[in-house]
Amino acid sequence: MAIRPLDTTKLLLAHATAKGIFIFLRLILCILQTLSWKIFGIQNAIEKNKDPKSKPVAQALKVLTWSKFCFLLPPSLRDFIYVHDEYIDPEYVIQNDHVLLFFLDPHQDVAVFGEGMQGQRLWHSDCDSDITLSLFKNSRRLIVMPMDEFHKVCARLPDPDKPLVIMGNTARCGSTLLTQIFECTNKVVSYSEPLPLNDLAVLYHDKGPCSQVNQLTRSLIRIYSRPLKSMPEPEGYLIKPVGPSLVCAEPIRKLYPNTTVFYLYRNLENVTKSMYKLSYVLPTTRLVYILCRLSGNLVESVFANNGYPTEGANRTVDNDYCCGIFIAAISANVYKKMRADGNDVHGLLYDDLVQRKESGVRAILNASRLPGSLVQSAMTAFTRDSQRNSIVSREAFSKIKPLEYTEDDKLKSNQLLVELGFPTIDEPCRLEGTLEF
Repeated sequence: MAIRPLDTTKLLLAHATAKGIFIFLRLILCILQTLSWKIFGIQNAIEKNKDPKSKPVAQALKVLTWSKFCFLLPPSLRDFIYVHDEYIDPEYVIQNDHVLLFFLDPHQDVAVFGEGMQGQRLWHSDCDSDITLSLFKNSRRLIVMPMDEFHKVCARLPDPDKPLVIMGNTARCGSTLLTQIFECTNKVVSYSEPLPLNDLAVLYHDKGPCSQVNQLTRSLIRIYSRPLKSMPEPEGYLIKPVGPSLVCAEPIRKLYPNTTVFYLYRNLENVTKSMYKLSYVLPTTRLVYILCRLSGNLVESVFANNGYPTEGANRTVDNDYCCGIFIAAISANVYKKMRADGNDVHGLLYDDLVQRKESGVRAILNASRLPGSLVQSAMTAFTRDSQRNSIVSREAFSKIKPLEYTEDDKLKSNQLLVELGFPTIDEPCRLEGTLEF
């Protein structure tokens, strides 16, 4: 199948043009801001805290506007135009429910929080089904503090005393529905793809078990399980990392042994059809489709840099159907590797869940050590679009033409799957360790 040159040009050019205009405006405003900060004696949080006589502070920045080329790319302070608002006590971020950890910036050695409106639950799907998108859309202020101060704040928080669940997934496999099964209980705080877990996964991958990894693990789990006024007595906590970052579950389980780990996957043909539509929304997904046609070495490098196992990844494909199957299979290798390494992780097949909803929900909650009394409220998740407030909502996807493919495309995909150790498209795919219900 063709690379879709017209669609690709329109998608990439539109996003690149918008980002280019934003960068130009930000450059001008940054020059003016640097001058004004010097005139009025304003310092960033790191410089402010260097003064030994100064009480530790965080810096609140009022967001004027923002722009992101693609939401799959890591967020940065460079994505925002902002002005200094005030210096605040770092404790502010754990005392207010409408403040949520946004991202970590290892280059500036800071932790950045997003602050929404009073009463707003930025982690809830009423804001967006993805936490990063929610924080981009709803953050009125950014609160920036040095990483050492972030760890000090988290050290004053307790460890979670309720069940902790980590849920990995392949892309476009129904993981948002599963997240909202937990959320709809109104008793489980559910975080969908918080990006700081990517930093933990990368650090663990690079350094293995060490004090630095333990410190970051403890701080992240404590900040995500912190006491909330909006949910004073939760029954548990669900954290869904981005697909390849599931490796973060290993250091988490070392510190919190009772953590339950799931991996959700789906019929690979449905995954590739959905991923094709995603490539009309997210530029980096489209670039991956193009890259998979050009160079096996580059493909392998991209997968390696994103934390995926790379066995069998050095190859090219010549059609969009096969490309989606290829990406889904490599993603599932994260789960297979974790199982091979002896990690206790339960597989979940999305197709099982939608066929046997109530028994599936009951089995998942039971494996998570959550009360069976939550089953009926959890079933509400099946009655609504789990991505209703997102750029990938059911309504948005319905406007995108479906993937077209030939029998030859399917034949090539089957050959690829066999080489990667998976059953063919028309055979049932049930990975070892999948939960039965």
